[in-house]
Amino acid sequence: MPFHNDCQTLSEVTAAFEAYEQALLSNDVASLQNFFWNSPHAVRFGVTEQLYGHEEIASFRQARIPNFNQRQELKRSISTFGDSFASVMYEYISNYDDGPRPGRQSQTWVKIEGDWKIVSAHVSLASEPHAKIRDNLASLGLIPEGENLPSIQKHFETTAFLAGGLMAYPLPNHIEPAPVFQP
Repeated sequence: MPFHNDCQTLSEVTAAFEAYEQALLSNDVASLQNFFWNSPHAVRFGVTEQLYGHEEIASFRQARIPNFNQRQELKRSISTFGDSFASVMYEYISNYDDGPRPGRQSQTWVKIEGDWKIVSAHVSLASEPHAKIRDNLASLGLIPEGENLPSIQKHFETTAFLAGGLMAYPLPNHIEPAPVFQP
């Protein structure tokens, strides 16, 4: 059984990931290209692109105009297996030109000829967790305070859970269903 999160390996991958993030924020294209495995089998799925092979990834990096200037880390999970394989899961908020956006990034790192390389990566933007709730309440003319949104979300989730169970039972014929609410 390979060692999971061996201190030395974890330290190496963490340093490589942090160097990658620094290169990303400073748009150091040469370094960014060097972090990816130089192979036609390297893969990077982005917000709007699907890149197969180091050549496509390098071309994307050369042409890309960064539209964010900093990222705030929300959560990071690094798992290593043995001394040459790791995964990095990362949640963040990026400050884009049009405002902050939450995002997610996953990377698979492999130690190849002594250097840590990204062999696959996936980046996506996440919707704000409470945006749908805020929009639904606004459609009813209700504007909740920001600090109340997590509590409101929890109540909605509980209500949906309970309603889901009740919806599984058919109504007896002598009971008329309630009309659908239309705001």
